[in-house]
Amino acid sequence: MPASRFFSRATVARARLPSTTVCAVALGLVGCGDDAAIRPGDIRSYTAPRTTAPPIASAARVEGGAERPSATRLRYDLPDGWVDGSGPSGMRLATVTIGDPAEGREVTVIPASGSLRNNVERWQKQLAGDDAASVADAVDRALTDAETVDVDGTEATVVLLVAAPAADGEAILGAMVPLDDTSSLFVKFKGKADVALRERSNFTRFVSSLRWN
Repeated sequence: MPASRFFSRATVARARLPSTTVCAVALGLVGCGDDAAIRPGDIRSYTAPRTTAPPIASAARVEGGAERPSATRLRYDLPDGWVDGSGPSGMRLATVTIGDPAEGREVTVIPASGSLRNNVERWQKQLAGDDAASVADAVDRALTDAETVDVDGTEATVVLLVAAPAADGEAILGAMVPLDDTSSLFVKFKGKADVALRERSNFTRFVSSLRWN
């Protein structure tokens, strides 16, 4: 067999072999004379296609071809009468509802930055407007009456803000679970004051049950 066909079939890809190596390879076939020299046309080069890793799936296929969000990063216990939502969505790590989902009484879990007081001030403004004096007084009262609960070894704070008049107004149940020096998990319910007052202990139990998967 000619030396040129030997190297062609051997698929030498972009190789530059020292002459001593070429002689050693070809020795048993045709020797190391001029006839055994490798010519430019004897070497074939191949380019292997570059493969890329498949993207991490962000949704799971369910019956009927619909998609749902990937498994939540959080575990938690649902109080009696609470219903699990559709899973994580956007900034929300979890959404659950108090009672019938059609009533829209949502409890959300969202990672965010900011201090406890800054977020409580923002929540109070959602209830009662921007009057600085009244907001400051309401925030002071809420923080004084706040509960602290253990969330997997981390101290979390739970507050209740109620708009006046409480009988037919709205309220916010909020909790802050520190994650690091700059961010926290914020758990929040905003709805009728009577619902917030009735579900306050359930809200606290829900917050204390949060765990990372």
